[in-house]
Amino acid sequence: MALKKMMSCYGVLVLLIVVDINGVWSISREEDLELERQLKILNKPGIKTIKTDNGEIFNCVDIHKQPSLDHPLLKNHKVQMKFNHPPKSVKEKESPSVLGKGIGCPIGTVPIRRTQKEDLIRAQAFSKLRTRRYAQNSHPLAEESNIFRSAKLYTNALSLSKYYGIQSDFNVYNPTLSSPEQSSTALIYVAGGLDEAKCDISVGWTVYEPRYGDNKTHLFTYWTADNGATTGCYDLLCPGFIITHPHRTLGLTLPTSTYHGAQAGIQLSISKDPKTGHWWLFVADIEFGYWPKQLFSFFGAARELYWGGEVFSPSQPFPPMGSGHFPEEGAGAACFMRALKYQYEDGGAFEDILDKGMSVLADSPECYKVGPLINRGGFWGNTFLFGGPGGQC
Repeated sequence: MALKKMMSCYGVLVLLIVVDINGVWSISREEDLELERQLKILNKPGIKTIKTDNGEIFNCVDIHKQPSLDHPLLKNHKVQMKFNHPPKSVKEKESPSVLGKGIGCPIGTVPIRRTQKEDLIRAQAFSKLRTRRYAQNSHPLAEESNIFRSAKLYTNALSLSKYYGIQSDFNVYNPTLSSPEQSSTALIYVAGGLDEAKCDISVGWTVYEPRYGDNKTHLFTYWTADNGATTGCYDLLCPGFIITHPHRTLGLTLPTSTYHGAQAGIQLSISKDPKTGHWWLFVADIEFGYWPKQLFSFFGAARELYWGGEVFSPSQPFPPMGSGHFPEEGAGAACFMRALKYQYEDGGAFEDILDKGMSVLADSPECYKVGPLINRGGFWGNTFLFGGPGGQC
């Protein structure tokens, strides 16, 4: 039997979930009632219900009554409908096939994926281990972790000291995992705050069955306001992220690339609104929503930026990262990120990153590598390749 303690994203609830030898979840009656209470918070009644081709069910909820506004720090929060003067270079148009036709909620409502009890059980069964280790291993000087491996570029001491946004075009793959407990992720994130209140916001694509219930590649977000101690969750599994688009939401399934075949990509950006202080998510040229500044302490600017890949596994062997191939195989075979940019002025444009301000974090180079950062100009801009097959790492 495996016993794990889980804590809710914004409260002090501790759940004890037991997994028997057949892999069946077992919870007490009290815990079951608490899950029902959480489901009532997350599954707000909508004016319309939509079922997608993938079988997902969405409630179209009044934008001013969405679950994130139940967060105690967002009491009386006024929803910001639009980013004030979006920064340049988030206007690149994305192929409609990348994001699909959208959910289709009426104007004035936002799509909230209907959460099942099994979703909470799966997520909470791994969240305490996952989020704490995620936060601890998010910094290159953090204590070595036995369950995470990274292959990233990050801003070093020679780079700027404050940042207000990050951007990259992602090459999207669907790595095959050997265990449903594993995850493989490509992401960008901003980090800042104080040591005891380390804040970070991440966005990217991931294959993570405990969260999504399948082995497909999903758009994901993650945030924490205290280094993962008591806050931190994926997408909308806890109150925090405010959705503003009636047809788009978090967690959607993404089309993926084929090794030496057709390539799929998506542009993702995080940018701080200089007027309100909220951190906004852009997917291509689309404003998905934002993380309100009230969620964070001392996060007026980011101190660190990261681009690259992470994998998680509670045991050996570790899963593939990216395409599962090393950078030396080149684009079309190895996973890449292109057009790496950041904002170094509050409210300024996205600018190309500077090579001299970047360092490499590759803690298991026998399994995962980071290729050189090269400015190829034009469509590619600043580009690097990363990833690998995993294995005994």
